[in-house]
Amino acid sequence: MQRQDTDFPVAEVRSRFPYAERDFTGRKRAFLDNGAGSLVLDTAARAEMEARLRFSANTDGGYDESVANENTIAEGREHIAMLFNAPSGRHVFSGESASSMIFRFAYALRNHKGRDANIVTTMSEHLANYAPYIQLKRDGFVSEVRAVPLHREDGTIDMDSLASMADHRTRIVAVTAESNLLGNKSDLQAASRIAHENDAILLVDGVHYMPQALCDVQAIGCDFFVFSSYKMFGPRGAFAYMSEDAVSLIDPFHVDREASRGDHSFFETGTRDQAYFAAMSEVVRYIAGLSGRNSVDRNAVREGMARIEGYQDTMTKWLLGGLEDQEGLVSIKGVELYGIADVARYRERGTTFSFSFTGIPDSEAQVTYWKKHAMTVIGGSHWNMAQDFYGKQSFLRATFLHYNSPDEVKAFLHATEEIARSR
Repeated sequence: MQRQDTDFPVAEVRSRFPYAERDFTGRKRAFLDNGAGSLVLDTAARAEMEARLRFSANTDGGYDESVANENTIAEGREHIAMLFNAPSGRHVFSGESASSMIFRFAYALRNHKGRDANIVTTMSEHLANYAPYIQLKRDGFVSEVRAVPLHREDGTIDMDSLASMADHRTRIVAVTAESNLLGNKSDLQAASRIAHENDAILLVDGVHYMPQALCDVQAIGCDFFVFSSYKMFGPRGAFAYMSEDAVSLIDPFHVDREASRGDHSFFETGTRDQAYFAAMSEVVRYIAGLSGRNSVDRNAVREGMARIEGYQDTMTKWLLGGLEDQEGLVSIKGVELYGIADVARYRERGTTFSFSFTGIPDSEAQVTYWKKHAMTVIGGSHWNMAQDFYGKQSFLRATFLHYNSPDEVKAFLHATEEIARSR
């Protein structure tokens, strides 16, 4: 078991999230349902409200309110490009949700390589990164959808199988950056090599990864990378990075008759929400502030995100191996943990933990977590294909983000141990 040893400013961070300590009813609780949606940053919520009130005019008007709207959107794109390490805001696109953006992107490539093409995805994926390809097959736009199996002992993607399943007819290789169920991180560089050796597009679902770790789309070498803003401290919606190669290949449905390839309106449908961009600009400013620099530039954003990642890694070690006098998940009898469980491999996974109790239904355990321990631990499939791989209908899931405190980690481990003993 490890001692509490971090210089991460948890108390300061928690002060920036108004509901980190208590819910809207005033009840003190530990919020651990972050995998379904994060808490909202204070300044992001205020910026969203102000931009909606002040810059409600549409774009392209030439008058002050309209120009301010356009500038807010443009600034937001540049800030989000810093999070991805995308070359510029020109590569940043917004949408209703990650699910809808993956669907739109998949259909925008519906004719690439012809109808005898295949798509390779994995059994680690959220259904959003699987169902669109099944629909493409049903509609006759691809001949086959291939699902890469997992290593049963730790839930990691079988990369040898991925390499053997991809071929010259593969249109898309679709891989999660981090499983929203198992918490395992994927070898994206290897996936990129496999995809591009076969002249395929690499699509990365980064929804679960982005709030936990530093992202670099250029280092990954992906063509499409998407994340949900509401899982990264902001409002509902999603953003995606698209490479030049992807932009040159897509044939999306759109309504702007004057849009040319490379314009945002070529892929995005309808008027953008300036308040949404304003909120995410504040999230980026907040992350930059964690670097200690008095600026919002690419280096500050990346240093701030690296600092978050360091604390996330520390929590992973605590949760697997224990903290101070509290045993870790791998040592609690009666708990079956899915995903990487070896504390020595903590950097290969994030702070999402899916598990079940021996002899206690998930539905019963989640009620106990809430009613007795004031913790939001949720049971279910969590919309992940690993449910089918393991032949298991439900998993309990707890996800910790950087505003969760060491005390909450200890309390969760204590509650888990107590519930396990009650069976």
